[in-house]
Amino acid sequence: MKKSLPTTSHRIAGKQQPSNKFAPQQPKRRKPEHSGSNLGDESLGLGGPDFSRFKVGSLFAAIGGFCKAFQVAGATVLWANEKDRFAEMTFRENFADSGINYIGKPIEKLTVGGDALQSVDVLTGGFPCQPFSVAGEKLGFHDQRGELFLHIIRLIREFGPNKPKALLLENVKNLKTHDKCRTFKRIQSEIQKAGYWFSEANARIMNTSRYTDIPQNRERIFMVALSCDHFPSNTFKFPDPQPEGSCKPVRSFLDLTRKAQDRHYFKPSSQYYPLFREAIKDGDKDSIFQLRRSYVRENKSDTCFTLMANMGDGGHNQPVIKDRWGIRKLTPRECARLQGYTDDWFKIPSAEIVSQSQIYKQIGNSVTIPLVVRLARNVLAHLDQAKSKSEAAELANA
Repeated sequence: MKKSLPTTSHRIAGKQQPSNKFAPQQPKRRKPEHSGSNLGDESLGLGGPDFSRFKVGSLFAAIGGFCKAFQVAGATVLWANEKDRFAEMTFRENFADSGINYIGKPIEKLTVGGDALQSVDVLTGGFPCQPFSVAGEKLGFHDQRGELFLHIIRLIREFGPNKPKALLLENVKNLKTHDKCRTFKRIQSEIQKAGYWFSEANARIMNTSRYTDIPQNRERIFMVALSCDHFPSNTFKFPDPQPEGSCKPVRSFLDLTRKAQDRHYFKPSSQYYPLFREAIKDGDKDSIFQLRRSYVRENKSDTCFTLMANMGDGGHNQPVIKDRWGIRKLTPRECARLQGYTDDWFKIPSAEIVSQSQIYKQIGNSVTIPLVVRLARNVLAHLDQAKSKSEAAELANA
């Protein structure tokens, strides 16, 4: 049974407007399990089979969400590509001893031969979402960034007979219906022509709050394609949703026992302060709030709104809470936890190296790691099963 999305109510200066399509009943508020502590490996789901023989390459790698997920799942990540120099700084801060060959250049200039890309079993790619997002102009393949997907196909062809056995791609949920579904059909056609089993059945919209214990309402489409050279069809099975009530309390991801840096608090003189003050006064002070143009909305489902790339650009789209010291934005560390970047391993570069706005952008652009861990394990298990069948057939024919 599909879980309803989080409830929101819209308020302007204390007056409640009709809410949007989200309308489930408000759940009972749970007390935080901890505040700002190390979330540990439980959130990532460490442990399981040894899949280290399977090699992974990551395009549009950003700060390493896909890389970390496949490492946790047991695979070996050989290389990663990203053009954003600030994302590269954050990546290198966290994967310095990982042995991953990080190639910092635009995908348009990346080549298999010129950059000595090793062949891999799995190729991942969270290609740019702005051309397909409802928050953008939705130009799709008419946007230069939309055409970057075609460079994934080009690189696959450059690998020749050593092309990846499986592809795991990610984008915004709107990709599936963009341009009256023509965009998705184009993507499907290009993947099929590159020699992969892939259809609409091999794409699924997954919400972080339904597939992990992280309370973030984040819907993204994930696509899995399998090589026709190694598989007779695409029978990949996506993970099942978690049982209802699996999410941890959202405030357990927040640092509530100590004051945040002053820059995260709204001053009474801020143009946004009265809007938040009235919304919090009329709502639940323990909720997450968010400024949307001229109104403030409250999330009543003990979850966080979707973390967005532009949340560091100002007051808009930034998740906001009230703590004992005032009304403030979520910190980069709190946002990182809500994407599965746990305190025990993820290092946030100093502001002298990477600005706070860049860190917010990087976290908002990332995938939720525990969700991708679940996908990665299923992909690797599927490869492992196919390999075992192939080896058994070879023995039988020997």
